[in-house]
Amino acid sequence: MADLRPVTVIAALEQEAHALVRRMPRAESVGPRLSIWEGGGLVVMVAGVGKVAAALAAQYACDVFKPRCLIGIGLAGGLEDGARPGQVIVATGAVQHDLDGRPLTDAKGVIPGLGLSVITADPAVAEKLLLAARFESKDARSGLVLTGDQIVTSRAVRDALARDFPDAACVDMETAAVAQVAHQNGLAWSALRVMSDAADETFDLRGVIGFGVSTAANLFESIIQAVVDEL
Repeated sequence: MADLRPVTVIAALEQEAHALVRRMPRAESVGPRLSIWEGGGLVVMVAGVGKVAAALAAQYACDVFKPRCLIGIGLAGGLEDGARPGQVIVATGAVQHDLDGRPLTDAKGVIPGLGLSVITADPAVAEKLLLAARFESKDARSGLVLTGDQIVTSRAVRDALARDFPDAACVDMETAAVAQVAHQNGLAWSALRVMSDAADETFDLRGVIGFGVSTAANLFESIIQAVVDEL
């Protein structure tokens, strides 16, 4: 029997989700300051920026829509000079780089009470997203996503994060929050992030948002629609 539960996609900004929702009706459910669309086996939510907003949306999705998996989407900063805008990163895991519970925990990034730093994505979901992403962008790859409540626009800060988390592929503000909610609800999850900048002093907000509206939003729509029935 087919699984009729929806796939729930969570974005921070409407600019990131607009291509995905342009032919979807608004959901009847009215969340806590959330914009929600529902149709075609998908629920798409625009949550707002940051970990609290993402977690609020993810838990609301779990409670109201009972999804079969959660997918975070959005822009991300690269972790090295010359990061190429448009590269797709599929999350294999996520960690909160700004969480430091020491001495309650042994190390930075470890979540008190869970004893985890990296929350691992569902391998099957991540693999399906990666296959679809590589059809759209040949240099798409999978990797660890760093999440924190800051837009990184400093080479020094970026390079320190890369040293602290050498396996990381990119930095964002939401993925690890969606991951923790999924983990604690026993749900499969992964994320699609598209590089928009090099997380350094060259950061240009207008250019990044424009990139999100054009290139990134269309990538999210193409990839999600290609695999929604398989997730």
